[in-house]
Amino acid sequence: MKKFCIYTNQLTDTPSIEHIIPLSLGGHNDFCISVDKDFNNSVGSKVDGKLANDFLVLFDREKHNTRGYSCKKPAPVVKNASLIDGSPAHVRFLSTGLEIFDLKSKSILSKTDSRGKKVTLNKVSIDMDIGLMFTAKVALGAGYFAYGDIFNNHVATNEFRNIMNLDKKNLPKDSKAKVFDRFRDNENGDEIFIILKMMTEMYGCSAVIMAPSANSFGVAVSVLGRFMGFINVPSESSFLPNSGSFRMGHCIYLLNNKVKRLSFDYVRLKLIEHLDQNNANSANAKSRADN
Repeated sequence: MKKFCIYTNQLTDTPSIEHIIPLSLGGHNDFCISVDKDFNNSVGSKVDGKLANDFLVLFDREKHNTRGYSCKKPAPVVKNASLIDGSPAHVRFLSTGLEIFDLKSKSILSKTDSRGKKVTLNKVSIDMDIGLMFTAKVALGAGYFAYGDIFNNHVATNEFRNIMNLDKKNLPKDSKAKVFDRFRDNENGDEIFIILKMMTEMYGCSAVIMAPSANSFGVAVSVLGRFMGFINVPSESSFLPNSGSFRMGHCIYLLNNKVKRLSFDYVRLKLIEHLDQNNANSANAKSRADN
C-alpha cells in the first residue's frame, strides 16, 4: 500500500517508520511518522547520524546518556591528540573527567602519568550547517505529524526540503526562508528569536515549537535542552487549526519519557511565569545579600 512521504513529497511503495527526533537525540517511539524507506536511510546517516556525532551535541548526549539503538555510551572524542611527549592519543570527555587513551601502549593513561598533564587537541571539526539541516528535517516531520495534509498543502514545505537537502553549490538564491542557527548571538535584537529559543529550552528536553503567523510558519527545535535552529517559511496560516492544543501554534516536548503536546499560547504563558519567578528569585537573593 502506497503511503505519502513528507520528506520526498511523494507516495512511496516502501514506507518505513521514522523517528522525527532520533532516540539518540532524545526522541520517543510515539513521535514517529511513515516515510520512504530509502530516503529514511539516507537522512538517517546524512542528517540524524551526523548531528548525533557532532562534537558539541555529544556533550549533551553524554550528560543525558542517550544511547539510541546502538546502546553505545556517547561521549565527545578527539582522535587526533598528542601527549606532552608527542605520543599520539585519543581523548574522551566524560562527566567524570578526561579519559586519555595512549595509542602507543594501547591502554588508558593513568591519572598519575605525567605525560597526561598537558594534552594537545590537534583537530576538532564542527559542521556549521548540520543544526539547520536537522531543524528543517524535524520541521517537516513534526509539521506533518501535528497538522497532517493541511501542513503540506498550505505551508511552503519545499523551503524546508531545500535546507534539509542543503547543497551549498546549488542553494536556491530565491529562498524565502528566514533562518537562525544554533550559533546565533542572543544579543542581535530579534525578540521573536529569543522567545522561541527560550521556549525550546525551557524544559531541558528535545522539543519542537511550531508558531504560525498571518503569512508564515516558524519552527524552532531543541535537542536535549539545547537550541538547534529556527526556520520561518511562507504559509497560508488561516487554513491551520487555531484552538485547543493548537491555539497560536503547537508545541511538542519529549519530556520524562512522554510526548507532551501543548498549545503555543499555553507554553507562552508558562514562559512568562517562569521568567517572573526567576526575576523574583533574583530580587530576593539581591535583597538578602544587601542586608
